[in-house]
Amino acid sequence: MKSLSIFVLAITLLAATVTNIFEDLSVTEDDAKENVIASFGGGFISTSYEVIKKAKSLPDELQVAGTRQLIRFAKEYSKTSDFQKKYTKWRNERLGYKKKKLGIPNPMKMIDNAIDKQLNKADDEKRFPADAKELIKQRLKEFLTISATVDFDAKLNGSMFANPAYEAKDGQWKMCFRAGKSVVEAAREEAQAWLKELE
Repeated sequence: MKSLSIFVLAITLLAATVTNIFEDLSVTEDDAKENVIASFGGGFISTSYEVIKKAKSLPDELQVAGTRQLIRFAKEYSKTSDFQKKYTKWRNERLGYKKKKLGIPNPMKMIDNAIDKQLNKADDEKRFPADAKELIKQRLKEFLTISATVDFDAKLNGSMFANPAYEAKDGQWKMCFRAGKSVVEAAREEAQAWLKELE
């Protein structure tokens, strides 16, 4: 009976933690949805410095629980028609697709545009696939590859890495380092599970 009480208490505490992460970070679910689109599209965490600062100020166990909740939130949101619609709009804006304008068409310009469109189509599809699931798989794989190489014992000189090779790493690697080992391990577990579902 005692173990059941502890289990129920643990679940209650976890539920309290989970339901408060948006409040803890002062982020609305609508803002979080916009950040999910921009983050997957851009290939990096898209949020304000203030949110990151608040996240870093949380105790480690809340950071880990919050990381898991936010990834699960992103996963569930990515399954909605709203996500696909907003992703398609975001993608079209990034690729420069615009609504047709009225007016007299210039035949030479139309030919040039048609050729450019065909040449760029494969590159566009690779960078920003029309199917959001493909982009999500791509981003999850990128995260898993980069995060697997992070040396969480790396030394800093002020805000710069003592090792020049680490200082030369990209922003994602550095973001993983600054997030901390426990947060990244939790994010990796969630990302691996999500990727497995998508494949």
